Amino acid sequence: MTHSILSRRRLLLGSLALPFTISGCERRLTSEPQTVDLFIESDGDFLAFRPDELRCRTGATVRLTFHHSGKFLSALHNWVLVMPDQMEPVDKDAEKTDGEISPDDPRVIAWVPMCGKGETVRTQFIAPAPGDYPFFCSTPGHAVDMNGILHVTP
Repeated sequence: MTHSILSRRRLLLGSLALPFTISGCERRLTSEPQTVDLFIESDGDFLAFRPDELRCRTGATVRLTFHHSGKFLSALHNWVLVMPDQMEPVDKDAEKTDGEISPDDPRVIAWVPMCGKGETVRTQFIAPAPGDYPFFCSTPGHAVDMNGILHVTP
């Protein structure tokens, strides 16, 4: 008789603990960092990105591939992701260095180096907090037309 009471208690406690165990597992599964592969390219020989909007979730490891799809013009292009409201100031500073981005600039989240037509370059970064983050080409004079937005969602 003691054995059956003890078994019922274990069964009751086990069934009460089950939802907490399951919800704990669910939390762990959804909070694991995800990896997102994004692809963007220059739009042929025009000053534009294709696509000009990208999306990812906050905290994701983003592996971005940039392809310079130009075939005729020899202009160099790159991709630079910056904090909100920082595109113009970063672009203005980049004009002084022929478009080169300083690796120590805290306004810059990620970037790829300048590349010529037909070249492909990659970068990897952790997606920032939710929000809209501008990206642009830092070749002098390109940012006015060659820009877009990374939408980061929760």
